[in-house]
Amino acid sequence: MTEDQYLDILVSSESIFEQAATFACDLRGNVSSYTKSETGVDILDIVTDADLKVQEYILSRLAETPLVECELIAEESTPSVSKFKGTNGLVLTIDPIDGTAMYVAGQGFFSLIVGLHNKKEPLYTYYRYPLLDWTKRIVKDRAEDIGSVPEVKIKPSIGSMSKIAYLAHVKPDTLPLDLEEKLAARGLSVCDRKDISDEATMTALLYLEKIAGVCVQNPIAYDCLGPLHYAYTSGFEIYSTVDLSKPTKGPFGIYYPGLYVVWKK
Repeated sequence: MTEDQYLDILVSSESIFEQAATFACDLRGNVSSYTKSETGVDILDIVTDADLKVQEYILSRLAETPLVECELIAEESTPSVSKFKGTNGLVLTIDPIDGTAMYVAGQGFFSLIVGLHNKKEPLYTYYRYPLLDWTKRIVKDRAEDIGSVPEVKIKPSIGSMSKIAYLAHVKPDTLPLDLEEKLAARGLSVCDRKDISDEATMTALLYLEKIAGVCVQNPIAYDCLGPLHYAYTSGFEIYSTVDLSKPTKGPFGIYYPGLYVVWKK
């Protein structure tokens, strides 16, 4: 099968993803949450029974399609993970509830994420925000919004469109000097996502064009490639040393070594 045929299967499976995201909403308030790791980062250490049930809901169905031939990188360990064979050179990724802390707290900007790449570049990115009735879908070089594009609150006087956001727990130690100079010449500076908004994730802020770009060190495989894919489709400036062929186990999950920074021209 070709890459395009696998992409067609993913697009045709989006009703499953939407059902799973709705399932997550139905479960909220009726599931237990607990600590799955001890990184000290709340947004990473918390997991709920809903994460497990939603992931298995999706994977059990995708395992019945040719997508079972993909290598799989999933955030959680559920029974169907072992069914995926890794024989076709493509990597399927899934984060059943990105923003679990937001999910537990009753906030709206949690999402279900599904992705596909060929170990060189992203091919498919799907973010479903069920409480907002908003989906961001990216297939190869085309990005589109489905449903209602939401509003998001930005902290006053932050000048968010001059900011490139990072996540505090993976803040890069340093940026290459030539990159720093290039960003400074554009009047851009990097800052913690929490300095911009308490309401939305870094990726949602980028999709909603509330920030100039993002900066990600060692992107987590299942929830940090969306901004990079979006940048490719949207004509952003891109600096990247990320190697999608080398998944590596780290304290925050499976990641790809390297740094990427993307920003609007």
